[in-house]
Amino acid sequence: MKDKNLLLKIASIALFVLVFALFVGAACSYALGSLWLAIILVVLAVASLYGGIILNEKRKKWFNIQRKERPEPLDKPKKPFFKRCNVIVMIAAFAMIFVSSFSAMCFHTAGFQVKVSDFTLTQEMTKKYNNGEINGKQFVMENDTSYSVTMYKPKNATEEKPAPVIFVLPGFTRTKATMSQYCIELARRGAVVFCSDPGGQGNTTENSTAAGNGVEYLVQYVYNNTDDFKFCDKTRMGAVGHSAGGGNVCTLAADFSGATYEESVIKSVYISGYIKLSSANKYQKLRCNAGMSYAYYDEGAYRYNTELTSLEAVSLKFFNDVNGLGTKSYKYEDIVADKEDGSIADGTYRVFHREKINHCFEMYDKTSIANTIDFFNKTLNMNAKMSNTNQIWFGKELFNGIALASAFTFIIALCFVLMDTKFFATIGPNKPVAVREWEATKKPRSAAKKCVFWSTILLSAIIACLDYIPLANLSIEIFPTANSSSVFTFVFPARMVNAILLWACVNGVIGLFIYFGEMLIDNLIQKIRAKRNNAVPEYDWTKIDPMKVGGKSFVQVLANVGKILLLCLIMIVSFYGLVEICYLIFHQDFRFMLVSASPLNWRMFVTGLEYVPLILIFYLSNAIRVNGSVAKEGYNEVTTTIIAALANSIGLAFILLINYVCFFTTGSPFYTYMGAGNEVWLYVNMVFGLVVMMFLLPIFNRIMYKKTGSIWVGAIVFCFIFVMMTITASVSYIPIY
Repeated sequence: MKDKNLLLKIASIALFVLVFALFVGAACSYALGSLWLAIILVVLAVASLYGGIILNEKRKKWFNIQRKERPEPLDKPKKPFFKRCNVIVMIAAFAMIFVSSFSAMCFHTAGFQVKVSDFTLTQEMTKKYNNGEINGKQFVMENDTSYSVTMYKPKNATEEKPAPVIFVLPGFTRTKATMSQYCIELARRGAVVFCSDPGGQGNTTENSTAAGNGVEYLVQYVYNNTDDFKFCDKTRMGAVGHSAGGGNVCTLAADFSGATYEESVIKSVYISGYIKLSSANKYQKLRCNAGMSYAYYDEGAYRYNTELTSLEAVSLKFFNDVNGLGTKSYKYEDIVADKEDGSIADGTYRVFHREKINHCFEMYDKTSIANTIDFFNKTLNMNAKMSNTNQIWFGKELFNGIALASAFTFIIALCFVLMDTKFFATIGPNKPVAVREWEATKKPRSAAKKCVFWSTILLSAIIACLDYIPLANLSIEIFPTANSSSVFTFVFPARMVNAILLWACVNGVIGLFIYFGEMLIDNLIQKIRAKRNNAVPEYDWTKIDPMKVGGKSFVQVLANVGKILLLCLIMIVSFYGLVEICYLIFHQDFRFMLVSASPLNWRMFVTGLEYVPLILIFYLSNAIRVNGSVAKEGYNEVTTTIIAALANSIGLAFILLINYVCFFTTGSPFYTYMGAGNEVWLYVNMVFGLVVMMFLLPIFNRIMYKKTGSIWVGAIVFCFIFVMMTITASVSYIPIY
């Protein structure tokens, strides 16, 4: 008997594994253009899913396998306040935040050998140091706005022994914090490094991309300011940028070049991840040593496939044109990766790299950073004895990531502590014991109902996968900032976030429609069955219960609404208050690569207030479905949480699967152009961070609901935090200075 039970259990599990394999196959077929094969595989996957569910339920019936009821927790005497588990976790998380931030600072400052500080470059400063000393050129900011700059100054950079200077610029939708790894490694090798937020990004209030996205204002300020930067060797100045930042530093080097290498202000420039012809046409103007890298798996390469714009053509142009070499009697006919040529002494040195990484993660690639280090060590005569592979920047990322995880742990534990007080204990009608009673379905779920449940999960995931890019394209068409990205506006000013806004609203509404539609259909079936049997229908409206607020009278309900909002406010302020404190003390925010929580500024805060109410639709939808649907299926808590997390994120994960299967197979990503020639490939890059947040969201919603008995707390708190994390890491063209 046991053997048969085991065999049937293995068979049902095999069918579930087959479901995943068939969906992966369907995604791959879709990516490669085989739509009918993809449809056939999806049908087979759904059939396998139903087969696995039915077989598993039959197995339980045949062998009389009963679900174990969860016992009610015993009322234990409360421990003293500081001995309670929630208090201990809160204190430990609080301490870990500061320990991790301090540890990150140690890596950030290379063991306190580098001083890291911020300053703001204003219009007045550009006017004051606009004296035409840069080959007769002057750059003055047109608007009364500002650029945010971080300076890395090694201890050994002094007036008596000035150090080489390197300007670092991130790409579009990235902030200066995302380039800190370059800054750390260059500064610990003796260079003074300046890194700035481009227009409309981070703490920069300027919206224009003029003057190389502001880097020309910064170079002019440092070069002409003989009072504040005596520790800078202005005969050894270089610049590096990634993606759009690569194009910006190319513009900088061309604009600040003289007739010869000796007259050029920028002695070396490193262009990473940018090969647009508009930038390539400036190569002949460069009078400096130059390096170029383009990731082997760069998704944006599909745009450059003509005779003039291909990577092969641009790299040849780079080698032949830099420092006027195109006028010489010789020209290269082909280029190989890691090729070096020319003389550093006369400014004709060139090198070209192709690291085995994609565009999005090139700036976090150890080889890419090593190549950059090696380039500047040679061309700026830094004389750093340290190996270019000796890198410590990941230590900062690791401890910033631990601080981020600790901050979330802290606010959850804080919520638990506050919920143990009499004041907040009334906000949810479903107390911890009642929550478990409500979820412990007395009647076992039939195979038919489980098939319906999993059908809704699959349908939601497929829709989320298929509509993200079309909605991203639609956001380009309907929002006013999309077609003119350098124009100030108060109307949805976060250009890239608009895609997430549309996706969240549409899929949130679809999720609610499916959730309540399933409830209405179930009750309609009950009514038909009861009428057929001349019985009284047993309607089930319990799916509405998670949305209820505690209180028996209108006044009590209203008071609890106020308590919910107060609890949410305390948690949000605590989270971002910790971010602010750690940044003030340690110059650290909470992040791990593309997922980050940065200090807020008024521009981003006001932008967030515009987006939160609409995106909240999705967060409420998720909280309702996790706690009113998934939790009622009779799975244990771990399984419930895993199902909810995967259901919320797997659709987005399949976007990445489709895109990169096509890319690695054909050499071009699946998502390229859409609509009126709109580029949508950058929206796929946003999915890397988004899929992590969507995986964590149901977990947080579940934890918060189990403690508070209310879906509102988790939805509101994490909506605000996640939206602000997204906006502060992107671009906003809002006219607030």
